[in-house]
Amino acid sequence: MDPDSANEALTKACVEAIRQASHDRGLQIEVLEVTPENRLQVVVQGASQRWNLVVECLSRSLTQLPHVRLKPTGRLHPHVGYFGTVCVSDNLGLSLDPDRRADVVAYTVLAAIDLLEKWDADKVGSAAEFFNEVEGYWSWLPGSIGTSGAFDADGKDRLVTSYLKFKEKKPQWFFTERDVPPTNDFDVKGAAAQSALYIHMEELAPPPVRPEELTAAFVAAIRSNMSAAQLALWARLVRPSSNKNHPKRAVLLVSVPRQAGGVSVIGIEFGTRNGDVDLKAPVMPLTMRRLTAAYMRERGGAATSMLSKHVVIIGCGAIGAVIADALAATGVGQLTLVDYDDYSEDNVFRHILDPVWIETPKVHGLKYQLERQYRGLKVTPRATHGQEWLRGADLSDVDAVVFALGLPTLERAFSGALRKRNKQLPMLFTWLEPLDLGGHSVLAWMQGEGCLDCLYRDDEGVPSLQSRIAFLTPNQPVSKTITGCGSVFVPYGALQSRRTGLMAAEHVLSALSGATGSFVSLLGWRRQSGSRTESANHAVVGCGKSDRPERRAIEARIR
Repeated sequence: MDPDSANEALTKACVEAIRQASHDRGLQIEVLEVTPENRLQVVVQGASQRWNLVVECLSRSLTQLPHVRLKPTGRLHPHVGYFGTVCVSDNLGLSLDPDRRADVVAYTVLAAIDLLEKWDADKVGSAAEFFNEVEGYWSWLPGSIGTSGAFDADGKDRLVTSYLKFKEKKPQWFFTERDVPPTNDFDVKGAAAQSALYIHMEELAPPPVRPEELTAAFVAAIRSNMSAAQLALWARLVRPSSNKNHPKRAVLLVSVPRQAGGVSVIGIEFGTRNGDVDLKAPVMPLTMRRLTAAYMRERGGAATSMLSKHVVIIGCGAIGAVIADALAATGVGQLTLVDYDDYSEDNVFRHILDPVWIETPKVHGLKYQLERQYRGLKVTPRATHGQEWLRGADLSDVDAVVFALGLPTLERAFSGALRKRNKQLPMLFTWLEPLDLGGHSVLAWMQGEGCLDCLYRDDEGVPSLQSRIAFLTPNQPVSKTITGCGSVFVPYGALQSRRTGLMAAEHVLSALSGATGSFVSLLGWRRQSGSRTESANHAVVGCGKSDRPERRAIEARIR
């Protein structure tokens, strides 16, 4: 079948599917016809309103529902854009059958009608729901452009700094706090800096309804509802330049509360003359991308409850760096990184740092990389040995200490030193066994029962140099060399390092959230003997003076 015939057949199928679905629902369709653009025009009589819809049934995309557009009604409707697009679904998690396109179109039409009818029957709720979504509506106003803002829309009226530059003759706006340098991702080189005004209002005048467009009268309406304090800031924004008759451009940013929570932010660039709004000058709607720590954390899935947490990580190799990255990504607000070692080419294939940091202390590279990626994160680098850091460490604002050293002697010494401190903190020790046999994470508490030494006892409780949870049989050679004795190393894999680091990060997060209680707990994974497959083993045990964790060691002979 040729394309034109196929499209005609699909259009007819869509018409029949809509008729049948409407009949089954008892809806009265007044008009159902095909437009010259091969779109369907559907007119349905609702409870108190006739809905005139235009539906695309020949969309090639199989990843979202077909577009439905509502023809202008002269008023605002929740979930309907300026140009009439009805937001039937956010399309997240949607699964569409490509062989049932006509049914998909019919479903979308009825879903659009249901949405319109729902809010048309609730006039009070309709207004609140519209302003829940006003940012989306604002972004589709004619001439609207996107901007970037690195200040919090926190309800505190103030002047902020704006930067304007042009790229391919298109304006680009950036907003920051006053006297705060622009962030690294703001390309403001050569941009002119000037003041902009941010204010918070409890209500906002309705934006224009198509075919009307935004005008300076909208700005004047906002000004007429400003408080005395806001008007004082306004006067500073629009005050005349040295040439009083010379017009200038200004920016007003307004936040309004959302009934659903949070705030919506809209912006307007407008003209001023003689210290007031120039009602004859054009205006430009601005939509702001909020590049602030608070917004990006919530939007990105980071736990806001972790923002106040401070975690110290001693050892920032392949595992420690993964832990730092994971904790930052999940919302921990402050990290202290302790490691004396420089980054080297030997680490590149299993470390998260970029090779540009070779011959630089790992902690400095991690500070730059993590703070750049996770806005609002504070990283304190300590390029020194853990023993030196601990000697003068103030733990008063620390919430957890992580050791990712893989050095049992040092770890046991750290455990003993911390247990002498009069503070109840979780201590986490994590390591990867040679040859990627498995990974471990041991969580103990500075003032709780059980300690790392409990793992270094044999079945009779006698002190031992071998950990009871080790997978590798003692006294086996595991080191390798490539260029001679000067390059001896123990082989570890990148994937296994990251798996162990992520396991340890989850472990310490459970302690920070209070999920583990003040008990010793062990997590581990091991590679199954004789197989490349891996399985996770989890154990949570008491580790008091008379308690010992169950033996999980396996003998692993090197072949």
